[in-house]
Amino acid sequence: MVPGGGALHLRRAATGARPDKSRPWTTRLERELEGLWADPPEWCVPGADATGRLRWQVVVVGPEGSPYDGGVFTVRVEFPRDYPFKAPKVTFATKVYHPNVDPRTGLVCLDFLTDKNWWTPVWTVDKILLVVVSLLHEPVMDGGAINREAAYLYKRKRLVYEEIARATTWQHASASAAPRDEPSSSSEKERRPSSSRGVSQLWHCLMRRVASLRTSG
Repeated sequence: MVPGGGALHLRRAATGARPDKSRPWTTRLERELEGLWADPPEWCVPGADATGRLRWQVVVVGPEGSPYDGGVFTVRVEFPRDYPFKAPKVTFATKVYHPNVDPRTGLVCLDFLTDKNWWTPVWTVDKILLVVVSLLHEPVMDGGAINREAAYLYKRKRLVYEEIARATTWQHASASAAPRDEPSSSSEKERRPSSSRGVSQLWHCLMRRVASLRTSG
């Protein structure tokens, strides 16, 4: 838990401005952002470099027991100016292989986020993030499977789906995939294995495994 004063300080630092009381969405967003800093949903960490009141950044940690376990995913939430009467746009900035995530844009495609007839102001950011985390446990197959290949594999060849999701997580969202500082000496370079080489080797190993599963399935 972050004390109230700390949450207020972080909130102001993230938004860069005081709420505009003349606009209803500012009061709601200020309240939700303060609550997110004070008590974030499980597996979620508020981003430290939000660019404005209408654009938030949250880090979602892949939940244990899922193919995304060990992954660290950046999720962006962009609000329309008539929020909460219209849904925010939620996207994965980190590449993820998932039936409900557009493989080109990273957009989370669920009816209540993409269909205005399904959205209701009862939804809050913390509830939306809980849905995002639950998706990593169990995708929604009805009315939201934008990645057709991932959806097909999830339903028909679950092991193949999990291998691809795990491999994509290792390549794009694992700690090993993050840039590292260069070693300060040649001896240290010799002692430290190349992180990019290690990730590449793991990726090719997993892809060979996936290929064998596809042909045998």
